[in-house]
Amino acid sequence: MKQYTHLKLDEREKLFIMRKQGSTFRDIGKLLKRSGSSLSREYKRNNLVQKNLGYLPDTADKLAKERKAKHDCKVVKYPELQTLILKRMSVDRWSPEIIAGTLKAEHAKIRVSTETIYQYIYSVAGQNLKLYQYLMRARPKRNQLYGRRTKSNHGIPDRVSISQRPEIQKEEFGHFEVDLTFFKGSSSINLLTMVDRKTGFLMADLNEKKLSGPIALILLRNLTKFHKSKRRTITFDNGKEFVLHNKIKAIIGTPTYFCHPGSPWEKPYVEYTHALLHRFIPKKTDAKTITKEQVQNAVTQLNNLPRKRFGFKTPAQMLANEKFYQRDALRA
Repeated sequence: MKQYTHLKLDEREKLFIMRKQGSTFRDIGKLLKRSGSSLSREYKRNNLVQKNLGYLPDTADKLAKERKAKHDCKVVKYPELQTLILKRMSVDRWSPEIIAGTLKAEHAKIRVSTETIYQYIYSVAGQNLKLYQYLMRARPKRNQLYGRRTKSNHGIPDRVSISQRPEIQKEEFGHFEVDLTFFKGSSSINLLTMVDRKTGFLMADLNEKKLSGPIALILLRNLTKFHKSKRRTITFDNGKEFVLHNKIKAIIGTPTYFCHPGSPWEKPYVEYTHALLHRFIPKKTDAKTITKEQVQNAVTQLNNLPRKRFGFKTPAQMLANEKFYQRDALRA
């Protein structure tokens, strides 16, 4: 479908002349390749009857631009805000949500919503700066704001939203985030990863197929290495590979929760761990060449990698500090 564009000055001039000559809006529309009803609205909207001036093309063009300016994206009106958004996105790699939230939290003089920032990103000005490339998915065109409605449970029986997950206490071990990560050349071969939020300790297994049954078995094997009291919550994304979460919950009694769609930041620890993991096994690695030994070597290196958030202790050291921990208890 052809996208609508506003009339240009030369079109308004032709409209003015032809109306003076007695042409109908339909006839003018055929010449300009415009809808007759659109030209009629244009003529009536900018007809200065009260000033006895009628329709003047220059004045109509000016009025149209003034109306458009009122509805332009708010960001465009403030160069300093444009500069801030560009820096935060390109240098700091902040998302629109974080930028908008920080402006509000800091009581900035000029504040905008997340939606307004997205509108700016996909405006002509934002497209010229290619701001979309700094978004997580880097889509050059924005998805429809209101798409097809999906089922409330996303096709996952007994799905419980992360919004219903109890508040996680930093001192509590046993809040696990679970996900899959893939490599080049295969949409089946994957690594099933599980990270404890408190210690950052990673458990990962090479998985030949993206099937819910094997995935549930691997998770059960890893989770049961911890006492029931130390298995507090499990958080997944909405992939169908986690459809058997209810079976896991029934067997070991650990509550399961799911992120909101398209919200990977709601399980930040496993996402960050994936970024570290791909330093040791790059995403461009041919999936068919990856071995279990390679995976476990990478896991060992990661669990012994100092982390700033732990005062440069390692996840292995953080786990060792847990009172319940027994040496070699987690040996496969």
